[in-house]
Amino acid sequence: MTITVRESSQRRPSAGASGPVRRAFGPELITRMDALCVRGCAEGPLDLARDYLAATFAAAVGIIVGHPIMTVACVIYIGIRQRQLSNLTHEAIHTKLTRSRRANTIIGHLNCVALGEPFTPYRRSHRIHHAKLGSPDDPMLRSYISRRAHSAWPDKKAFVFHVIIGNALWQLPKSGLVTLVGKSGDESWKAGGARWAVWAAAMASATALGHGGDFALYWALPLIVVRPIVTWLTDLGNHAGLIHNSDVISQTRGWTSHVLTRHLLGGHNDDMYHPIHHWFPNIGWRRLPDAAAVLRENYPRWDEVPWCSGYFFRRRATPDIPCVLDDIVGALHLQLAERRPNT
Repeated sequence: MTITVRESSQRRPSAGASGPVRRAFGPELITRMDALCVRGCAEGPLDLARDYLAATFAAAVGIIVGHPIMTVACVIYIGIRQRQLSNLTHEAIHTKLTRSRRANTIIGHLNCVALGEPFTPYRRSHRIHHAKLGSPDDPMLRSYISRRAHSAWPDKKAFVFHVIIGNALWQLPKSGLVTLVGKSGDESWKAGGARWAVWAAAMASATALGHGGDFALYWALPLIVVRPIVTWLTDLGNHAGLIHNSDVISQTRGWTSHVLTRHLLGGHNDDMYHPIHHWFPNIGWRRLPDAAAVLRENYPRWDEVPWCSGYFFRRRATPDIPCVLDDIVGALHLQLAERRPNT
């Protein structure tokens, strides 16, 4: 009887809320969030299949049409889908891609190999990000500082030029190339060697079939050039200008937009509903809108949560709500003003 009770408690769904989040939201809302963690075991593999099929279809269109403009468009779209595939690796890291913890790890490793990156270092880095958000050990904060996204630029135009375009021209593609062909400091030589061997075999197979150039153009090139830029855009939206806040309600930004931006940058909802992900990391991406609806109606401090409408520009439907880039620039200026000594 004792064993049965213990097994039952272990299987009870949990949204993964930390102590500060539990205190901030209270037991009733925590229970409702926990109830959203039930998931189907087939959803994750189907999500992966859809993203890979979308990338394959885009590559086929680019090859068949052959026009340079279509080729560029397909390469960009494949890089976007690769970012969304990395969102599914993120689901696996939080053990919510499938019901099985072991299957999450196996699928996470395989998906990372296809994306040319190591799984274990990514998982370790992401866990530090959750545990030490905004601290000097937080990898996200370090990326903001190293890429000049932590400074108060004069306006949105300057921020876009220096932080987005400036990094997109060199730092981000260099990072993509290093990730693909290099070895992470905390990656074993065995894991790195296996990853390189799989990539060499894939390239050799594609070349033998007469599609070596297509493999490089429609899979490797987007990984190096496009996906890091898309990832940088979504990473900026998540915490830029807010990451130093001590209040768990104010450290993370969410946003919504029209259907095209949601499809291209919203991915699997995690970036759009990022505050909820940080509060309740075990809620799967499909249930994040449901969690937002519950909290919007029942959490008294919901209006204090940083939430934007549009990513690059304010939407006409919500002119009083800032877009993500406007909110970042405004938050960075406010952060600078708070740091200045009182005079």
